[in-house]
Amino acid sequence: MDKLDLEIKIEKLISKGAEANIYLGTFLGYKAVFKKRVPKPYREPEFDLNLRVRRTLNEAKMLYFARKGGIPVPTLFYFDTKETLIIMEFIEGKLLSHCIKEMTVNTLKELFYKAGEIMAKLHLNSIAHGDFTTSNIINTGKELVIIDFGLSKKTSEIEEQAIDMHLLLRSLESTHYDIVNYVKNSVVEGYEDIMGKGYAQKVYERMLEIRRRGRYVKERRKKG
Repeated sequence: MDKLDLEIKIEKLISKGAEANIYLGTFLGYKAVFKKRVPKPYREPEFDLNLRVRRTLNEAKMLYFARKGGIPVPTLFYFDTKETLIIMEFIEGKLLSHCIKEMTVNTLKELFYKAGEIMAKLHLNSIAHGDFTTSNIINTGKELVIIDFGLSKKTSEIEEQAIDMHLLLRSLESTHYDIVNYVKNSVVEGYEDIMGKGYAQKVYERMLEIRRRGRYVKERRKKG
Protein backbone atom coordinates (compact mmCIF):
# COMPACT_ATOMS: atom_id res chain seq x y z
CA MET A 1 0.00 0.00 0.00
CA ASP A 2 1.20 3.51 -0.83
CA LYS A 3 2.49 5.30 2.26
CA LEU A 4 0.28 8.29 1.38
CA ASP A 5 -2.81 6.07 1.64
CA LEU A 6 -1.92 5.31 5.26
CA GLU A 7 -1.85 9.01 6.10
CA ILE A 8 -5.24 9.87 4.61
CA LYS A 9 -8.37 9.21 6.65
CA ILE A 10 -11.89 10.14 5.58
CA GLU A 11 -14.09 10.20 8.67
CA LYS A 12 -17.55 11.43 7.72
CA LEU A 13 -19.72 12.97 5.03
CA ILE A 14 -20.61 16.54 5.99
CA SER A 15 -22.56 17.67 2.92
CA LYS A 16 -23.85 16.58 -0.47
CA GLY A 17 -23.86 19.19 -3.19
CA ALA A 18 -25.09 19.23 -6.77
CA GLU A 19 -21.59 18.52 -8.09
CA ALA A 20 -19.61 17.11 -5.17
CA ASN A 21 -19.68 15.36 -1.82
CA ILE A 22 -17.77 16.99 1.04
CA TYR A 23 -16.09 14.87 3.69
CA LEU A 24 -14.20 15.62 6.89
CA GLY A 25 -11.01 13.73 7.72
CA THR A 26 -7.25 14.02 8.18
CA PHE A 27 -4.35 14.38 5.78
CA LEU A 28 -0.81 13.79 7.04
CA GLY A 29 -2.09 14.47 10.55
CA TYR A 30 -3.90 17.71 9.67
CA LYS A 31 -7.66 18.15 9.86
CA ALA A 32 -8.83 18.29 6.26
CA VAL A 33 -11.80 18.69 3.94
CA PHE A 34 -12.16 16.24 1.04
CA LYS A 35 -14.12 17.42 -1.99
CA LYS A 36 -15.04 14.56 -4.31
CA ARG A 37 -16.81 15.34 -7.56
CA VAL A 38 -19.30 12.58 -8.27
CA PRO A 39 -20.55 11.17 -11.61
CA LYS A 40 -23.90 12.32 -12.92
CA PRO A 41 -26.00 9.51 -14.45
CA TYR A 42 -27.76 11.88 -16.87
CA ARG A 43 -24.45 12.85 -18.53
CA GLU A 44 -22.63 10.76 -21.13
CA PRO A 45 -19.88 8.94 -19.13
CA GLU A 46 -16.84 10.17 -21.05
CA PHE A 47 -18.11 13.74 -21.16
CA ASP A 48 -18.98 13.54 -17.46
CA LEU A 49 -15.49 12.37 -16.50
CA ASN A 50 -13.78 15.00 -18.65
CA LEU A 51 -15.96 17.71 -17.12
CA ARG A 52 -15.21 16.58 -13.56
CA VAL A 53 -11.48 16.37 -14.31
CA ARG A 54 -11.45 19.90 -15.78
CA ARG A 55 -13.39 21.35 -12.87
CA THR A 56 -11.18 19.62 -10.31
CA LEU A 57 -8.03 20.91 -11.97
CA ASN A 58 -9.46 24.41 -12.33
CA GLU A 59 -10.53 24.60 -8.68
CA ALA A 60 -7.11 23.42 -7.49
CA LYS A 61 -5.42 26.05 -9.67
CA MET A 62 -7.68 28.83 -8.41
CA LEU A 63 -6.99 27.90 -4.78
CA TYR A 64 -3.27 27.96 -5.53
CA PHE A 65 -3.41 31.31 -7.33
CA ALA A 66 -5.55 32.86 -4.58
CA ARG A 67 -3.22 31.65 -1.85
CA LYS A 68 -0.22 32.91 -3.80
CA GLY A 69 -1.93 36.31 -4.04
CA GLY A 70 -2.21 36.56 -0.26
CA ILE A 71 -5.95 35.93 -0.17
CA PRO A 72 -7.32 34.05 2.86
CA VAL A 73 -8.37 30.67 1.43
CA PRO A 74 -7.92 27.08 2.65
CA THR A 75 -4.47 25.65 1.98
CA LEU A 76 -4.51 23.16 -0.90
CA PHE A 77 -3.01 19.92 0.45
CA TYR A 78 -3.44 17.56 -2.49
CA PHE A 79 -5.50 16.97 -5.60
CA ASP A 80 -6.03 14.01 -7.92
CA THR A 81 -7.69 14.70 -11.26
CA LYS A 82 -8.10 10.97 -11.97
CA GLU A 83 -10.13 10.59 -8.77
CA THR A 84 -11.66 14.08 -9.18
CA LEU A 85 -10.63 14.77 -5.60
CA ILE A 86 -9.34 17.86 -3.80
CA ILE A 87 -7.99 17.76 -0.25
CA MET A 88 -7.69 21.08 1.53
CA GLU A 89 -7.25 22.61 4.95
CA PHE A 90 -10.22 22.49 7.32
CA ILE A 91 -11.04 26.01 8.51
CA GLU A 92 -12.35 26.31 12.07
CA GLY A 93 -15.16 28.82 12.28
CA LYS A 94 -18.74 29.57 11.27
CA LEU A 95 -20.21 30.37 7.90
CA LEU A 96 -20.88 34.09 7.76
CA SER A 97 -24.48 33.31 6.79
CA HIS A 98 -24.92 31.46 10.09
CA CYS A 99 -23.55 34.08 12.45
CA ILE A 100 -24.91 37.35 11.08
CA LYS A 101 -27.83 37.46 13.53
CA GLU A 102 -25.44 37.19 16.50
CA MET A 103 -23.54 40.36 15.60
CA THR A 104 -23.89 44.08 16.21
CA VAL A 105 -24.26 46.47 13.29
CA ASN A 106 -20.73 47.83 13.85
CA THR A 107 -19.23 44.33 13.78
CA LEU A 108 -21.14 43.53 10.61
CA LYS A 109 -19.87 46.70 8.96
CA GLU A 110 -16.29 45.67 9.79
CA LEU A 111 -16.79 42.14 8.47
CA PHE A 112 -18.41 43.22 5.23
CA TYR A 113 -15.71 45.81 4.70
CA LYS A 114 -13.26 42.88 4.91
CA ALA A 115 -15.43 40.87 2.53
CA GLY A 116 -15.21 43.75 0.04
CA GLU A 117 -11.42 43.76 0.45
CA ILE A 118 -11.20 40.00 -0.17
CA MET A 119 -13.32 40.29 -3.30
CA ALA A 120 -11.10 43.11 -4.56
CA LYS A 121 -7.92 41.12 -3.89
CA LEU A 122 -9.32 38.22 -5.89
CA HIS A 123 -10.09 40.57 -8.77
CA LEU A 124 -6.67 42.20 -8.47
CA ASN A 125 -5.25 38.70 -9.03
CA SER A 126 -7.54 38.18 -12.05
CA ILE A 127 -9.77 35.68 -10.23
CA ALA A 128 -13.57 35.83 -10.35
CA HIS A 129 -15.03 33.62 -7.63
CA GLY A 130 -18.35 32.90 -9.32
CA ASP A 131 -20.27 32.16 -6.10
CA PHE A 132 -19.25 34.92 -3.70
CA THR A 133 -22.01 34.63 -1.08
CA THR A 134 -22.25 34.66 2.72
CA SER A 135 -22.50 30.85 2.56
CA ASN A 136 -19.00 30.66 1.08
CA ILE A 137 -17.29 32.87 3.65
CA ILE A 138 -16.07 31.46 6.98
CA ASN A 139 -15.65 33.73 9.98
CA THR A 140 -12.83 32.32 12.12
CA GLY A 141 -13.10 35.07 14.72
CA LYS A 142 -9.78 36.49 13.54
CA GLU A 143 -10.37 36.75 9.80
CA LEU A 144 -12.73 35.90 6.97
CA VAL A 145 -11.79 32.98 4.73
CA ILE A 146 -13.35 32.52 1.29
CA ILE A 147 -14.15 28.92 0.27
CA ASP A 148 -15.59 26.88 -2.62
CA PHE A 149 -13.81 27.84 -5.83
CA GLY A 150 -15.84 25.38 -7.89
CA LEU A 151 -17.20 28.10 -10.19
CA SER A 152 -14.15 30.36 -10.19
CA LYS A 153 -12.19 31.38 -13.25
CA LYS A 154 -9.08 33.31 -14.24
CA THR A 155 -10.39 36.52 -15.76
CA SER A 156 -10.18 40.30 -15.48
CA GLU A 157 -13.52 40.91 -17.19
CA ILE A 158 -15.49 43.59 -15.40
CA GLU A 159 -18.72 41.66 -16.04
CA GLU A 160 -17.47 38.70 -14.00
CA GLN A 161 -16.25 41.00 -11.23
CA ALA A 162 -19.62 42.74 -11.13
CA ILE A 163 -21.33 39.35 -10.87
CA ASP A 164 -19.29 38.60 -7.73
CA MET A 165 -20.46 41.86 -6.17
CA HIS A 166 -24.04 41.20 -7.26
CA LEU A 167 -23.99 37.70 -5.75
CA LEU A 168 -22.76 38.92 -2.37
CA LEU A 169 -25.35 41.69 -2.14
CA ARG A 170 -28.11 39.42 -3.45
CA SER A 171 -27.27 36.78 -0.82
CA LEU A 172 -27.76 39.50 1.79
CA GLU A 173 -31.00 40.74 0.26
CA SER A 174 -32.51 37.27 0.01
CA THR A 175 -31.62 35.95 3.48
CA HIS A 176 -30.49 38.94 5.57
CA TYR A 177 -32.53 41.77 4.04
CA ASP A 178 -32.76 43.57 7.39
CA ILE A 179 -29.04 44.44 7.38
CA VAL A 180 -28.45 45.21 3.68
CA ASN A 181 -28.72 48.97 4.08
CA TYR A 182 -26.20 48.89 6.93
CA VAL A 183 -23.50 46.85 5.22
CA LYS A 184 -23.80 47.49 1.46
CA ASN A 185 -21.66 50.61 1.68
CA SER A 186 -19.09 48.70 3.75
CA VAL A 187 -18.67 46.13 0.96
CA VAL A 188 -18.15 48.87 -1.62
CA GLU A 189 -15.75 50.80 0.63
CA GLY A 190 -13.62 47.71 1.25
CA TYR A 191 -13.55 47.06 -2.49
CA GLU A 192 -12.68 50.70 -3.26
CA ASP A 193 -9.75 50.77 -0.85
CA ILE A 194 -8.05 47.97 -2.79
CA MET A 195 -9.13 48.66 -6.38
CA GLY A 196 -9.43 52.45 -6.28
CA LYS A 197 -12.60 54.52 -6.30
CA GLY A 198 -12.75 54.96 -10.08
CA TYR A 199 -12.50 51.26 -10.90
CA ALA A 200 -14.81 50.28 -8.04
CA GLN A 201 -17.43 52.66 -9.42
CA LYS A 202 -17.24 50.96 -12.82
CA VAL A 203 -17.77 47.55 -11.21
CA TYR A 204 -20.67 48.88 -9.13
CA GLU A 205 -22.32 50.46 -12.18
CA ARG A 206 -21.95 47.20 -14.13
CA MET A 207 -23.53 45.37 -11.20
CA LEU A 208 -26.53 47.72 -11.36
CA GLU A 209 -26.76 47.06 -15.09
CA ILE A 210 -26.75 43.28 -14.45
CA ARG A 211 -29.58 43.77 -11.97
CA ARG A 212 -31.59 45.84 -14.44
CA ARG A 213 -31.15 43.10 -17.07
CA GLY A 214 -32.34 40.52 -14.55
CA ARG A 215 -35.43 42.52 -13.65
CA TYR A 216 -36.21 43.08 -17.35
CA VAL A 217 -36.07 39.34 -18.05
CA LYS A 218 -38.35 38.63 -15.06
CA GLU A 219 -40.88 41.21 -16.25
CA ARG A 220 -40.86 39.77 -19.78
CA ARG A 221 -41.50 36.30 -18.38
CA LYS A 222 -44.44 37.57 -16.33
CA LYS A 223 -45.97 39.28 -19.37
CA GLY A 224 -45.32 36.25 -21.57
